[in-house]
Amino acid sequence: MTELRCASKLHAVLDVDGGYIKIKCSSRFCGAGPGVVIIHRFDAATGQFVETDRYRDPVKGNINE
Repeated sequence: MTELRCASKLHAVLDVDGGYIKIKCSSRFCGAGPGVVIIHRFDAATGQFVETDRYRDPVKGNINE
């Protein structure tokens, strides 16, 4: 996996073997918020959306469901 980042932020992760790009989303529309991390996965060849994963942010707290 290759990290796509600038000097201050990780923007995406490119998985060459899996053929996809993973991007952390900060949009509340997608479910991001305090204690919740949203990761979108896109096909690296076509740019097509594949799936969204939702995780508890270990630094910020628990997901309240």
